Order: sequence, then structure tokens, then C-alpha cells
Amino acid sequence: TVEEALEAAQRRAKAAAATMPECLGGGIGSASPVWMRDYSNPSDNEPKVYAQTMIDEALQELGGGVQRMVMGHTPQYRINAALKGKAWRVDVGASRGVMNGTPEVLEIIHGGEDEEDVVNILTMGGDCICSSDRQVMPVAGFF
Repeated sequence: TVEEALEAAQRRAKAAAATMPECLGGGIGSASPVWMRDYSNPSDNEPKVYAQTMIDEALQELGGGVQRMVMGHTPQYRINAALKGKAWRVDVGASRGVMNGTPEVLEIIHGGEDEEDVVNILTMGGDCICSSDRQVMPVAGFF
């Protein structure tokens, strides 16, 4: 039954969480690097306003000129970027058990020392979509 499948999945997730190192710990939904969704929720929309400060500080802390994070684990209807292009959300729910979404690929071509990176989304239909066409914007009144 569906209930049995869900219970089995929850047991597997709890067992996996129990074996994670303490620094990644916590169970499903906890505030840890593995489960945190502040940059991806709500799907296909701009996250809450505090997430911009969080990602700015995280990227600065990483150093080395890190410009963006690429993340999955929170299905979107299509690959998109939020938080001024710093959070790329690539989980398109392609699994039949999730959303049966259409696969897409995030392509990042690193520029040279004095060149900007080129970021595109490649689709199953052969399209190459410029990153600027997939930036989500704040919705008035959402915050």
C-alpha cells in the first residue's frame, strides 16, 4: 500500500540521518546543511528576504571567489535561480515518484581570470536557455 511505502521510506531516512556525522546531523527538516531549504522554498519563487543575507554570508565565508551555490532536494518545476543568481535550484522532480518533471541540465562554463562565467539551462528539446531568463523575482506582498 501507499502507507506502507511511505513508512518504509521514513524508516530509511531516519536510519540514514542517524549515521550522518554530527556536523551534518539532524533528521528530516532539521536546520543542517543536508536538510536546510531556506534558499529553495517556496518552489519556483523567491525565498524569504532573510535568505539573501544568509547566502551572501555563506559565499563570502567559503572564499575563493565563490559566486553561487547549486542545490537540489526541493523540487522546482524547472531549473531556476533565486537570490540575485546566487542560489541555483536544479531539482526538477524528474522521478515519477516525485513530480515526473522534465529533465534539464545546468551548464556552467567557467570564464578565464578576466571573464564572466556563462550559465545556461539545457533542455530535453535541445534548447539552450540563458540564465537571465530563469531568475525568479520577488512577488509583491510575498515577504
